[in-house]
Amino acid sequence: MALTREQLEELYNKYIQNNCTHQECEALINELGASPEEGMEEEVISRLFNATWEGLDVFPGKYQLPEPVRPQETAYETPVIEMYAVKKRWMRIAAAAAILLIVGTAAFWLVRTRETDLPATPGATVRDISPGGNKAILTLADNSTIILDSAADGQLAQQGNSQVIKTKSGELVYEAASQKAGNPFTIDHSPLTYNTLRTPRGGQYQLVLPDGSKVWLNAASAITYPTAFPGKERVIKIDGEAYLEVAHDAGKPFKVEAYGTRVEVLGTRFNVHAYSDEGSIKTTLVEGRVKVVKRETSNVKENSVILQPGQQAVLAGSHSSLTVDHSPDIEEVLAWKNGLFRFTNADIETVMKQVERWYDVEVVYEGPKPEGHFRGKISRNVMASEMLKIIEASGVKCTIKNKKIIIMK
Repeated sequence: MALTREQLEELYNKYIQNNCTHQECEALINELGASPEEGMEEEVISRLFNATWEGLDVFPGKYQLPEPVRPQETAYETPVIEMYAVKKRWMRIAAAAAILLIVGTAAFWLVRTRETDLPATPGATVRDISPGGNKAILTLADNSTIILDSAADGQLAQQGNSQVIKTKSGELVYEAASQKAGNPFTIDHSPLTYNTLRTPRGGQYQLVLPDGSKVWLNAASAITYPTAFPGKERVIKIDGEAYLEVAHDAGKPFKVEAYGTRVEVLGTRFNVHAYSDEGSIKTTLVEGRVKVVKRETSNVKENSVILQPGQQAVLAGSHSSLTVDHSPDIEEVLAWKNGLFRFTNADIETVMKQVERWYDVEVVYEGPKPEGHFRGKISRNVMASEMLKIIEASGVKCTIKNKKIIIMK
């Protein structure tokens, strides 16, 4: 090992502060590119990179370590950063070193250590922004509301024949008397009432419906549902995004209504993406079988499609017909539910829409919107500055100012 432990740590810290000279940068890159057989002290490098690459994994086959050159003299070809898990940590480290060269000076932002305060501009206070969490408001049948993130665990209300319970794990559960008797599908003759669970920007929540169906609600979303399911069908409404695991009942179909579409199922797992501020509605089937119906409008007749697992129904607008994507990226669709941001050739607007909802911020573009696409994944449980490193690594400048993120090409 050419450098001592202390020298390596000193150089690395100087690099992430953008204070390395050309010679120091070469020495650091040479050390990062060394293999374990050549004596590289993996423990030191691993600890340093783990401190700054939290949530990021790199796919080493994409890059080869080039000869050391000045980072500012090396241009990237396309604003894409790929991050995938590998088993050998030293390979991740070598790939990271290559990326430092490939993306040029923007790499400083990619590996910069986590900060609670970002560099301030004169006359403005700039703070980092915390990620979202379990936040939601429950509106009961009488229009009274309960803020769930501050409510105590245990029974919150009685709605018709169902107890509304907040569990220790943070779920909202509707427990009907028939469930206690062991039959969740017993007909409830009490008056039908509706509740609405709504997450703010920066919020998410989990819900168990009276029939035992499970719902994961994404940020800036709402679900309206009856507090019991009498009759011949189970109908709920969704605004925003939700993932559902529907309890099977062949005699009582489950239906989801969302902005002019209806999803009909018996028992299945699927995701509905139906935000009012986006141009398309997408229903993605993970397991089972569903029928997606586009309601008739003045310009378009009603049409429907039947999805098989791994397919996605897309409604591009109210005046369009349903189409089927036979090979959507399921991992990308479900990333939010699994606690991740994950992008596959996403443009800047797609990425920043998710950032807006999860961090509860306003995104402003100064000048033309940056071109190019992004690939990668990172935990949703990171500060906004960490998330923005993916964007900044492509040469796009991002500034956090209060509750606003400013994007400059």
